[in-house]
Amino acid sequence: MCGIIGVYGDNAISNVFSGLKSLEYRGYDSWGIAFPAANSIAVEKDVGQIGKVNEILNPDSDMAIGHTRWATHGNVSKINAHPHLSNNRKIAVVHNGIVENHDNLKQKLEDEGFAFESSTDTEIIPNLIEFYMRKDLGFQEAFRRTLLDIKGSYAIVAFLDGFKGIYGARNGSPLVLGVGDKSFFLASDVPAFLERTNQVVYLDDGEMVVGDGGYKIFDTQKNFSEGQVQKRVDKINWSVEASRKGSFEHFMLKEIFEQKETILKAVIQGDEKISKATEMIKSAKGVFFVGCGTSYHACVSSSYAFSHLARMHVNVCLASEFSNYKSFINENTLVVAVSQSGETADLIEAVKAAQKKKAKVISVVNVMGSTLMRLSDESILMNSGPEICVLSTKSYTAQLAILLLLAYSVSGKLGEGKVAVERAAKEIPLIIDANVDSMKGLAKRLKDSKDFFILGRDLAFPSALEAALKIKEVSYIHAEGFAGGELKHGTIALIEEGVPVVVFVTDSTRDLILGNAQEVKSRGAFLIGVDSRENKLFDYLVKVPSLGFADPISMIIPMQILAYYLALEKGLDPDKPRNLAKSVTVK
Repeated sequence: MCGIIGVYGDNAISNVFSGLKSLEYRGYDSWGIAFPAANSIAVEKDVGQIGKVNEILNPDSDMAIGHTRWATHGNVSKINAHPHLSNNRKIAVVHNGIVENHDNLKQKLEDEGFAFESSTDTEIIPNLIEFYMRKDLGFQEAFRRTLLDIKGSYAIVAFLDGFKGIYGARNGSPLVLGVGDKSFFLASDVPAFLERTNQVVYLDDGEMVVGDGGYKIFDTQKNFSEGQVQKRVDKINWSVEASRKGSFEHFMLKEIFEQKETILKAVIQGDEKISKATEMIKSAKGVFFVGCGTSYHACVSSSYAFSHLARMHVNVCLASEFSNYKSFINENTLVVAVSQSGETADLIEAVKAAQKKKAKVISVVNVMGSTLMRLSDESILMNSGPEICVLSTKSYTAQLAILLLLAYSVSGKLGEGKVAVERAAKEIPLIIDANVDSMKGLAKRLKDSKDFFILGRDLAFPSALEAALKIKEVSYIHAEGFAGGELKHGTIALIEEGVPVVVFVTDSTRDLILGNAQEVKSRGAFLIGVDSRENKLFDYLVKVPSLGFADPISMIIPMQILAYYLALEKGLDPDKPRNLAKSVTVK
């Protein structure tokens, strides 16, 4: 959830400062930077967004660490902001994750005379390092022993005052190493240092790294004399420009517009890769589509496509609920894990649980080298480029496109599937251009609404779920998506004069869903139709083309735009909605 970065090399403070701004989508409750200065460690930190800070007025250093926080342990306050220091003020630490045995470790340290300033679990870490150093261990071994004591997920970056080098480690939370020319970067995600280097090393769980211009990686379970690990250096192909807003006011709008290209990029996959994934799906005795949030909605939508096209049943499961199905998993099971970041804690846990039962895993993921990608037997990359806005937009339609292509492939109609997605991709620029101004006007009219209801049937039902999620995530208006047939089973009691109701109309369910539209209209709803045709029932028409099985791609885009403008009308930052973070790395 939080974003961390450490830099060793020239201009370390400024590089950490700019890196944190690139990581702010991971958390923006507070921020902080620490660096060596005149026989002590200087710390600057504050509550709020680092994106609103213009500069850090300090001389530069060749070593610095930084943190942008999404609060878990301890409220949002300056004292709880990272970095945290040890009692002797010699060790600085930033941390993403949760120390599950925090209470026991804190009691152990308090019994040894340690005092704590904050209410965070992170403050345990620098003080554990100091505890081991008091026992005449060097910093490197004290750091390793601390890692062995901690239970839970973590990515940690630390340094010792007077010692030239940055230390990092990961276990369950993302941490990637950037290798520059006489410089060294450790960060939660590549955009933090992409302007400085595109050469990366992906750390695995249970590994620690020592960087001082060069770097060495070790297995934390082994002594340093025998635990060094050799890993390859990969090249990131994302451009620096892809991680910037360019002429757009917000990343959310930029990423909505990028769907003009990203949907087509998503299905530019090698035939061999698609064929292999197809055979894995066809030969499995049970298939589970697993995801969280937006990715879960893509799974639901795709399960309908598999049913219609391939005449195949797939199980759909929220990653956080996957443990309830473990008794059905065996060596003949296939899990299709869907994620933008590839670091979502619940999904990673579900995949590991499936693999313990010898199940195979295919991942659909956007981030190359992510934990999910490295765990999987096969991976299909979305090719969407960095998605910086906390809300998923272009990654959702990329997931829909890839999974739809697989459904066609399993049915033996891969060529037809490519044509269907390519046709959808060609329509996207027209849909976006036609709806930007109209959604801006609709948002002005609806910004004071207390509720939104979104109806859909068949392929439009998961689109209703996703549309509702987008609206409530970014505008904080209560929004509920549900199947049209469920309207009379309770929800219609909430329909009253003026309540906005969005109805997704597809050709296959037209008569049924328009019947539901009539029901809410007769109770005073302000009816918004997302349809390829005019209809006198609608108070407002959002016109989209009829694309058959690709309808979920076309239908969601106007709702993404509407959600964006609702946020602007309410004076909210669409890139950084409250209480949310891009990558949910805690359970």
